[in-house]
Amino acid sequence: MVGLLKRYRELILVAVLLVLPLGVYFAHAKHPSERSRLDRVILALTGPIEKGITWVIGGTLGAWNGYVDLRRARERAIALQQEVNLLRLDRMELLRVKEESARLRKLLGFAQEAPDRRVLGGRVIGVRLDPKGLQLITLDRGADDGIAPMTPVVVAHGVVGRVHTTTASTADVLLLSDRNSSIAVRVDRSRARANVRGTGSPDFCRLEYALRSDDMIEGDLLVTSGTDGIFPPGLVVGQLTGLKRSGQGLYQRADVKPAVDVTKLEEVLVLASSERRAEEPPQAAMAPLSTGAAAGAKP
Repeated sequence: MVGLLKRYRELILVAVLLVLPLGVYFAHAKHPSERSRLDRVILALTGPIEKGITWVIGGTLGAWNGYVDLRRARERAIALQQEVNLLRLDRMELLRVKEESARLRKLLGFAQEAPDRRVLGGRVIGVRLDPKGLQLITLDRGADDGIAPMTPVVVAHGVVGRVHTTTASTADVLLLSDRNSSIAVRVDRSRARANVRGTGSPDFCRLEYALRSDDMIEGDLLVTSGTDGIFPPGLVVGQLTGLKRSGQGLYQRADVKPAVDVTKLEEVLVLASSERRAEEPPQAAMAPLSTGAAAGAKP
């Protein structure tokens, strides 16, 4: 008998695997009152197996559904993050446009307050800030637009510098922070006069030729005096800081905090003379500049 089972065990196993599911099916299909003893034995033997299979299948399906849900949630999160990034870019662009509009409105307001000058707007297309050399910005306007050397350049809240050289379509502007820059100023409060000299640093300039007897205090506002023949009077240059009166000498010393941050310029105004022609620059405009500080003169 044992030998017979060993000989036909594969066939018997196949038969059991085929017959058992049919037996289980028919046993389940019958009404409980109609089940035979064999049916009840089959159900008793296969019940735990069915529960195990059901639990495994249910767990597998649950895990798969969880994975699918997690993947979908991740895809939605990625899509939402992309939308957030786009919205942030849109917001940054709106803020940039808003800031640019505010700057342009200020420039327009300033231009309308200078009827005696031909005011030209220009964009900064190049920057050179060399602490030991020239400090220049390049504008997208030039001689073809009527801009000549020595022409004042400003923004709504203060002086930027003066035109140094021009081409047909561009202009290099010598910034007030350059060591070659010297601007005749007066104290807005007391009307005392002096010069402001660039130091090569965009953070501060030097006060020159301020007499010890002049009425100056820390925080005084300095504006152009108009006596240097370049800048019209009344333009804001900066604020007095670190005022020092030495025990000897004719002059007092001070630093000047520029009103304009020359490192952040984007648009400027060129105060072209209504009478000056670009092709006939004054002789002073042709004077070469040195990379060191030039001696100034009392305005």
